[in-house]
Amino acid sequence: MLLARDPEDMMKMMPPKPEPPSNEDCCMSGCEFCVWDLYDEDMREYQKYATEAKQAFEVQGKPVPEQLRPENLRDSMDPSMRAFLDMEREMAMRIQQEEEKNDDGD
Repeated sequence: MLLARDPEDMMKMMPPKPEPPSNEDCCMSGCEFCVWDLYDEDMREYQKYATEAKQAFEVQGKPVPEQLRPENLRDSMDPSMRAFLDMEREMAMRIQQEEEKNDDGD
């Protein structure tokens, strides 16, 4: 959470918008720390900060900067890569839940 209340100060504290990895950066072998996972985490953090800054502008009745508008906050991830990443994340959560369930049964 950004601590500054002034929207302009919040903008200065925001991380830069992440650049998506190129298709050549991903080997598609399900790495534990895929470049797309890292991009997704960075993008979610950026969106969180941007949303807070946007709300601060709106609360103060100031015009929202172009970069904080919803169409500029979307990630640049290919839809098929998004589906692949979501599937990988869901599978990892299921495996973790099974492991925790098995650990509780010991």
